[in-house]
Amino acid sequence: GGDAVDVVLYDRGSQFISCPLSNLVVGGSRKVADLTVSYQGLRDSGILVLQDEVIALDPEKRRLSFNKFQDQVFDRIIVSPGVDFLFDQVQGFGPEAQKTVMHAWKAGEQTVMLRQQLEAMPDGGVVVISMPLAPYRCPPGPYERICQIAHYLKSAKPKSKIIALDANAEIISKKGLFTKAFEGTYKGLVDYRPNSRVTELDAASKTVVTELGDRIRGDVLNVIPPQRAGDLIVKAGLANANNRWASVDWLTMESTAAKGIHVLGDATFSAPLMPK
Repeated sequence: GGDAVDVVLYDRGSQFISCPLSNLVVGGSRKVADLTVSYQGLRDSGILVLQDEVIALDPEKRRLSFNKFQDQVFDRIIVSPGVDFLFDQVQGFGPEAQKTVMHAWKAGEQTVMLRQQLEAMPDGGVVVISMPLAPYRCPPGPYERICQIAHYLKSAKPKSKIIALDANAEIISKKGLFTKAFEGTYKGLVDYRPNSRVTELDAASKTVVTELGDRIRGDVLNVIPPQRAGDLIVKAGLANANNRWASVDWLTMESTAAKGIHVLGDATFSAPLMPK
């Protein structure tokens, strides 16, 4: 389109922080600064980058409302709001518990805090990781995180262990690879338990409870809640797949609920053979 097209990027953050690489920070081989990228390259390409939060989307009028700026109407809107969390599906995971029990499923402050908790844990401590039923952001992510933490424990705190509580019936991504890691490289460090959906937690005692009633205490809790498309999608009425995700035309990424609105990333419903 050249000069005939004006592109504006609105982002609540001033920089981009990579989610896929954030497990390397949890494992200790990278720092958050290594995952952080400036938007200056976009500005140099002629894109107007503005820091603000989009608080509402009107699909019919193609109008965006912002926290700071005035409402704007666009010819086409591309949204990538990622996921938001269904904390209410885990009893006890309220605002107070969220201050100490990290999900770290959005890269940034929580990633660093989870790493700090692991560093502060004594040798011989227990890390409890729980993952929700699929679909959720990044299917292999929890298993990657288990391996990253196990790598750290093996070298720094070999008396420790990880209890991995998977709500799914089995490892849902790269099963052969992760099974080999759990039973080989990290044998004795990882206690993987399928069909173990966490339904309750007590942040004060650092205890989680599964739907079968098992009570498991850890020195560090990493509870990843069930997820849905970001609030922007849900509030705009675009979550037309199970009331959780946005369905799109996979050739154009245009919402099947509204013309001129395109949805990218984890907010979309998983396509056949193409998970989030």
